[in-house]
Amino acid sequence: MEINVEKQILAALQQINDKLDSHSEILESHSEMLKEHSGILKEHSGILKEHSEMLKEHSVILKSHSEMFKIQGETLKEHTRLLSALKTGQESLKAELNEMKLQNAKDFGEVKEQLESHETSIEMLKEDVWDNKKDIRRIQKTMGMN
Repeated sequence: MEINVEKQILAALQQINDKLDSHSEILESHSEMLKEHSGILKEHSGILKEHSEMLKEHSVILKSHSEMFKIQGETLKEHTRLLSALKTGQESLKAELNEMKLQNAKDFGEVKEQLESHETSIEMLKEDVWDNKKDIRRIQKTMGMN
């Protein structure tokens, strides 16, 4: 029986050895896959590093643009205030100009009336002067003064 047990033990050991060989092959193939994956991960790590640098550069650019936009926003607000003030001033000047036009029209009307009145007075004075000249001529003729 002892031989039988030895055979069984040897058979069991052979099976274990075969299993170990097959597991060894599997481990070897997994080891190769891990090496490949490790290479891919290193490659991806390099790419990620490059992208990180690019993102940092873009971040700096975006920050710069943000500052420019902020400055431009402040400038735009200032220009808006200036334009508003100019518009208000322009409206005020326009109202003042309209008021001056009305006053000028009124003054012109008054001057025109005065001018017409003066023209009438001048016309009357002309007639009076003419009448006086006629009277003076008549008196000169009557007195013999030629």
